[in-house]
Amino acid sequence: MLPAAILLASCATTTDGGGTDAAAMEPIAHATFCSVAKPITWSSKDTETTVAEIKAHNAVGKALCGWGR
Repeated sequence: MLPAAILLASCATTTDGGGTDAAAMEPIAHATFCSVAKPITWSSKDTETTVAEIKAHNAVGKALCGWGR
């Protein structure tokens, strides 16, 4: 999940109010994430935290890139 967060944060644009313009960021984040990220699988040896992070990463991929459709 951390690599995805770094990629998304690096694509952020700020508004006059100092916030992030999510609508402007989405197409860039989508293109960047989908061009480099792949679904991740886990094993029974992974910790609960690791599995949760993998599931979050895969949920982003499903929403942005259509993984599993």
